[in-house]
Amino acid sequence: MAPMVVGQAGRDHLTPAHKLRKPMVEKLRRDRINTSIEQLKSLLSPEFLKQHPDSKQEKADILEMAVSYLRSWQQQKQQQQHSILTSGLMTASDGYSHCIQEAVSFLSRCEVNTQAHRLLFNHFQGLQPSSSACSPSPPGSPLHHPSSSKGTGQSGGALWRPW
Repeated sequence: MAPMVVGQAGRDHLTPAHKLRKPMVEKLRRDRINTSIEQLKSLLSPEFLKQHPDSKQEKADILEMAVSYLRSWQQQKQQQQHSILTSGLMTASDGYSHCIQEAVSFLSRCEVNTQAHRLLFNHFQGLQPSSSACSPSPPGSPLHHPSSSKGTGQSGGALWRPW
């Protein structure tokens, strides 16, 4: 018996239908690629004209332009997210200040006059922003900077603690 080459054995099992179908499948794949590149070309044509107004648009140029455009878009999104996070901290600070003002307003209208009521009222009044100072930040936030004048309580004793 003569030795058989493995490559030949693999080709022998292909049916005639498979041999005919393979070029058609490959043509469909190339058509999909070309259609997608044409869609990219139409989407990026204003951008392409800015950078290369007089050159012919080849497939590789269109793909490079798409990659470049997506990278710059990604950087813009990251910068926008960073600015949203930064403004979110300011919004949290503003919300904290508003909450303190509401608590002081509520406690000033309240008729109950216990020691806890007075301590809470004094504590919240001390947290309210004055006209010359910036608005306070929540105690856990990165913007929180406790002032040195709050080291002792309003009554000169120890700090009031809610626990």
